[in-house]
Amino acid sequence: MEFKLILKKINNTLTKAETEVFNEWYSESEDHRAYFELVKEKYDGEKESVDLEEGWETVLRSIDSKKKNKVLWKYAAAIAILIAGSLTYYILNGAPEQNTNLPVVTEKTETIEIGSDKATLTLEDGSNVFLKKGESYETGHIKSNGEQLVYQNKSEQENTEVAYNYLTIPRGGQFFIELSDGTKVWLNSDSKLKYPVSFSANTSRRVELLYGEAYFDVSPSSENNGVNFIVTTQNQEVEVLGTEFNVKAYKEEDVISTTLVEGKVSVNNNSSKTNLAIGHQSKLNKLTNEIETLKVNIYNEVSWKSGFFSFQNMPLKDIMTVLSRWYDVDVFFENDRIQDVTFNGVFSKKQSIEEILSIIENTNETTYKINGKAVLMK
Repeated sequence: MEFKLILKKINNTLTKAETEVFNEWYSESEDHRAYFELVKEKYDGEKESVDLEEGWETVLRSIDSKKKNKVLWKYAAAIAILIAGSLTYYILNGAPEQNTNLPVVTEKTETIEIGSDKATLTLEDGSNVFLKKGESYETGHIKSNGEQLVYQNKSEQENTEVAYNYLTIPRGGQFFIELSDGTKVWLNSDSKLKYPVSFSANTSRRVELLYGEAYFDVSPSSENNGVNFIVTTQNQEVEVLGTEFNVKAYKEEDVISTTLVEGKVSVNNNSSKTNLAIGHQSKLNKLTNEIETLKVNIYNEVSWKSGFFSFQNMPLKDIMTVLSRWYDVDVFFENDRIQDVTFNGVFSKKQSIEEILSIIENTNETTYKINGKAVLMK
């Protein structure tokens, strides 16, 4: 989660979508709640007298000299920018004894790993199955080899209650699933899909991309009793008969992007319907509910599915957002100017993040520093 959302929570300026992201993070652990309360307490007490620039430099000097803060670098950087004076003590020396629930600094060094095939399958009874490369799973009509999940074709009778499964992809993960109707879905990092174990007969085949990014290769309606296929995603609905398209709808982003690769789709935002042509993309603004359509480079939009990052005139801020999901890191910028610098390049998802950042650094537009699982662009 971006640190700015903590500040917006304190100032009561979160949007509806941001509130959902914050609440999910806040409820994950006692450490998150204690951390938020600490930041809120110090922010309320000292926000009028903070020197942001000096605070940043203070923590950088402290970290260099003491060689600490490996695990909690992401907290140190964020807090230092906000409240340099008081919290530097907490970050570098740990909290006072009475605050035993606060994060404690250790000397542990974390390795930034390349993303891999992994996911959590939630069955209809609520139980979870952890899937990852090298481990197989099979039950009933479901089979996984650790890299893909396949549902055998199992038709349901009309009016039979539909059972749903969920597939959740963490940051640093990806996964492939073949649904019971033969539709193929590639899920990107930090994504979640809800889908029927098997589809009801003679009714629309519906799945829901709860958040994240997915590429769909839809089984034709001619092979499924003539019924269409619908993907719902937050504010929109995509209707298809048989086609390939990409939907990107991350929780923290204000835009839902739908890119048509083959066939035909219509994008519905509950007030209007937009038909997409091949090579075009719709952008639905979640705040205004307005849709705009533009022509795009298909490869740039869906290269992730084939194991590549394609960055064409992309701002560094957006590039680092993509990389942070795949390598499961937190990214900070020393100043706003760096975020707007654009780059071009195609990288393999099998490359280490250090290799990619070194290439970007060679443009002489920016440098980077890695500390634990946090990346500072400067």
